[in-house]
Amino acid sequence: MKKTSLLMMLAVGIAAVQLGCTAQRAERTGFLSDYSKLQAQSDVSSRYLAPGNRLGRYSKFIIDPVVIHFHTRSEAAGKLKEEDLRDLKNYMHEALVEAIEDRYEIVFRPGPGVARLRTALTDLKKSDIVQNVLPIGKAIGGGLGGASLEAELLDSQTGEQIGALVESQLGERLSLDGYSTWGDAKAIMDQWAKRFRERLDEAHGY
Repeated sequence: MKKTSLLMMLAVGIAAVQLGCTAQRAERTGFLSDYSKLQAQSDVSSRYLAPGNRLGRYSKFIIDPVVIHFHTRSEAAGKLKEEDLRDLKNYMHEALVEAIEDRYEIVFRPGPGVARLRTALTDLKKSDIVQNVLPIGKAIGGGLGGASLEAELLDSQTGEQIGALVESQLGERLSLDGYSTWGDAKAIMDQWAKRFRERLDEAHGY
């Protein structure tokens, strides 16, 4: 009986940690030009994509420099080193460029068929390397890092919003990304960039 009770207590404890390690609700910061069309996909993700396959009309993209625009509840605001913020902004920007440049043209001026991508990192969470190297720490998600963003795609001439995303994510428990300070956050950025490319390819029939 004692052994059973201990196992039950352990299970409850693990469940409590897991619940505490879910991504925070995606917060809105005012960075996007319009939030009214967003549709909630979950507590941590809201999206919008213009109907009628509008996205398919654009094959050239202005990718603005990524900015830091922390939401009011961000625990990272004012605590992170400028060099880390600069590195993470550049990483996100490069991930977006590299995700599409082999098929779509990167340009720097508005024009017909040109869309402008605006992106802000609105929260960042370091991976806890100490927890992640423990056998049980990584499995229960206690040391996962994460990132949140707001992004929108606009017609470069009219400013019409073609698509938008507000999302918060944590790293994956079965990956090796959490063994470096910003490994989880950067892996999430890679996922966002990959999904952007997938949406473009889908819209263009690739």
